Amino acid sequence: MSNPLTSEDPLLGRAEIAALVGVSRSTMASWEERDAGFPSPRHSNGQDRFSRSEVMSWLDQRPVPPERLTAGEPLGTTYGDRARRRDGAGKSSAGEMERRSGGRSPYRLPFGAVDEPRPENRRIVTELLDASVDRVRGAASVLEYLSLLLCLHYLRGAAADRFERLAARARAVNTLDEAALLLRDIGREADEDLCGLGVRPSMQEALGRLEPRTARDLRNVVEAMSSLDEDVFGLILDEYEQRAALGSGEFFTPRAVVRVMARLACSEFGPGLPESIYDPYARDGGFLIEAVAACAFDEDGLPREETVRTYGETRRADTWRLATMNLLLHGTAPAIALKRAVPWAADATRFPREPFDVVLTNPPFNMSDPGRGERRDGQWAYGAPPLDNDNFAWLQHCLSMLSTRGRAGIIMPNKAGNSGNKSERAIRRNLVESGVVDCVIALPARLFTGTAVPVSVWLLRHPSSPCDSTLFLDARHMGAQNGSRRTLSALDAETLLDAYRTHRSPEKAAVRLETSATGEQVPAALVSQKTLRRSDYSLNPLDHVERRGGKGENSEHDLKTAWKRQGDAERHLRDVQAAVAQLPFVGDREPPPRRRRPNAMFTLNSLCDIQAGPSYSKLGKAQRGEGGPVPVVFPRHLRDRRISDEKDERVSEATARWLTGFELRAGDIVCVRSGAIVPPALVREHQAGWLMSPNIIRLRVLPEHQGRVLPEYLFHYLCLDGSVAWMRDRAAATAAPSLRTESLGTLRIPLPDLTEQLEIAGALDGLDELDCAYRTAAASLRHTRTTLASALLDAPAEPDPGISAHHRPEKEASL
Repeated sequence: MSNPLTSEDPLLGRAEIAALVGVSRSTMASWEERDAGFPSPRHSNGQDRFSRSEVMSWLDQRPVPPERLTAGEPLGTTYGDRARRRDGAGKSSAGEMERRSGGRSPYRLPFGAVDEPRPENRRIVTELLDASVDRVRGAASVLEYLSLLLCLHYLRGAAADRFERLAARARAVNTLDEAALLLRDIGREADEDLCGLGVRPSMQEALGRLEPRTARDLRNVVEAMSSLDEDVFGLILDEYEQRAALGSGEFFTPRAVVRVMARLACSEFGPGLPESIYDPYARDGGFLIEAVAACAFDEDGLPREETVRTYGETRRADTWRLATMNLLLHGTAPAIALKRAVPWAADATRFPREPFDVVLTNPPFNMSDPGRGERRDGQWAYGAPPLDNDNFAWLQHCLSMLSTRGRAGIIMPNKAGNSGNKSERAIRRNLVESGVVDCVIALPARLFTGTAVPVSVWLLRHPSSPCDSTLFLDARHMGAQNGSRRTLSALDAETLLDAYRTHRSPEKAAVRLETSATGEQVPAALVSQKTLRRSDYSLNPLDHVERRGGKGENSEHDLKTAWKRQGDAERHLRDVQAAVAQLPFVGDREPPPRRRRPNAMFTLNSLCDIQAGPSYSKLGKAQRGEGGPVPVVFPRHLRDRRISDEKDERVSEATARWLTGFELRAGDIVCVRSGAIVPPALVREHQAGWLMSPNIIRLRVLPEHQGRVLPEYLFHYLCLDGSVAWMRDRAAATAAPSLRTESLGTLRIPLPDLTEQLEIAGALDGLDELDCAYRTAAASLRHTRTTLASALLDAPAEPDPGISAHHRPEKEASL
């Protein structure tokens, strides 16, 4: 069974169909009763609904009787013609989709899931998933209560006007009858929105089973959801995953893993690419969300004009609905189809007619030993997979859907990399000889809720652009233990990305403070096809990556260097600690004294000259390069409230002189003008003379206020969470999100006297420097520990060349 693609095929009730074609309800009933070819309804929420595409196909075969033709309808007009004319050739539906998807969500531009929600938002969600559950669900299941939270969060992001009306009603709810009506209407609003996308409704029915103890309990839930000020869909999904106990392996993919795979696949393309993304087993839609977010902006940080084509398939109705809501909230077109058959089945219908630039997925694993025979069905370019095991069937399907420039990422069990099955060994041989296996990354165990199976990420490429070697990365040591699960952080994801780029694209690898602070390098091996042949075509990283380097001549020198580096870092840390201890508000660690009178408030434009960057006609790609002497600052260079010292964009001296009005001085504050809004940065002495890019805003204290307004004080105020949120709200309010200088100028700033400004800026500057010193010392300590462990524990051990990976113990191979 296959359901039509969401976002292209809304569901209609009988009354809507009758109104669309201008017939009575009795005529509709007659058609449905007498014509066996009339589309079958989809029953949900106690209602029958019909796929619009199926209804239109049926109506196209039914001419309007001459006596029923209306004015202007020629003889031969079909009911389908009439329906399209009444529907404005799909204008209403198309307009709604343009409003909500098509690459432009009403919520905001495409963005990835939040790695770590702010503590206040996490606290609210925790309370909603703790004390409020039993007070609102009554005899209903926990999953139905979670559906309430998801509906409210979805409506708040995708249909804010309707959410506000519901929230206003919630504030006035006083009786249980009123609460029941409100629950019904929350579910109905969500269902109507999803029906317009072709998703079968179920929320009204689920929410109707909730039984709040008091009206106030429901009121508190709606109020709490109203106060959430960022994306927490992932937090609620995590709880859904644990409570649902999806025995079929429908656990969702950890967001850090999704992000690594999406960015690795998308980073291989140039500006404006990729153009299409596909996930054949979409689960919660996470891969589509992260891939679209990874390519939502061009190299200059501006939103792409072209919409990325997305398509996904799922096999469960509940995850279908969750994925659709999740995609919409993250600004991604919800193109998801509900299918029952595997995509390579003979009777499987296929919606996409063109290949995709990026294919990403986490398919269901088959961990049982495959059957001895070979399957006869399907077309397999690299060899027929064994019976009773679909791991390599999914992998070959992903490859078959790639465009000639395409890249694919698929999660595979480690066992698939070196299994002894004859069919799988033959497929691995053909994959290696075709040069389609770019990289295999071994992930930590227990990343997933539903399984402890160790897995790897396989990065694949189209055979038209083969590689003559395969990169293996061993990331099993990464992540932190979180209860029974292991979790990868955003920092771990960046480390993996840099490890891949270091070996595959050294020019793209970035040296980051955060990467070095992990104290861990990712063991790697770049293995040629010739060596893979000798290993019996093993694609398990454990068979190729030597985790422990043998003792060599440089081990003593490395250890001395590590100890010296650690000593220098510790001395610097002590010096900074001593200096910070003398600072006001910090040394005594006492609460700051209350001000006797409130500070005067000033608008930012009354204190600063607010200057946007030059136009693209003045500073476009033609004027920039890597060889000029003057660096240009882009939004991507704003990190951790600092301007990074990367100088990957430069201009000539002549261009810099021509754009002298856009140069930066020490003490200037730079903010993001267009693109993702991040905290601003302060220009340091050594960065004076650099240029601002077109999508940067420069703040400079006005001459008449110099000596009265401290730039460092303004900078720290603009870095407050509330100030950054204020700027994000103003940027998101525009058609193509960008922060206008006029809007930024209206931000109100409390301004104490200069003495207090100096004390505040000095204290916060000191803590920033202390933070940096701590991170440097921690990085040095971890590096020393790694170096010392290697010197103490490593022993020269060369693998026996006569023993192939295939003959290693199966227990070791499947760790």
